[in-house]
Amino acid sequence: MAVFRSLRWFQAFTAVVVALQLIVAQAMAANPSLHDHCHGHSHEPDHTCLVTLIQCGGYDCSLPDIVPVTISTATPDVPVSLPLSGEIVPSHLLTSVIADAPPRGP
Repeated sequence: MAVFRSLRWFQAFTAVVVALQLIVAQAMAANPSLHDHCHGHSHEPDHTCLVTLIQCGGYDCSLPDIVPVTISTATPDVPVSLPLSGEIVPSHLLTSVIADAPPRGP
């Protein structure tokens, strides 16, 4: 039982630390002088931290550009067999649960 108490204490402590860090980051995002006091190089254009991500609206402004990919429309070299019949029935519709069930009693 002592293990669960120490684990709950650790979880509560971790939750409080994370909440305090988010509050401090929000305060630094609202007050640029506080951000500059903590990060001396915060005025540089290539500076990226949690505060700058909060200020620009999230990760969208820090993502790299997407590289376009060329898609080939050539036919595959592997032969593809087509179904012989015009109607394709899924395998789960070929049998029914009731047909496999045992007979009912009186």
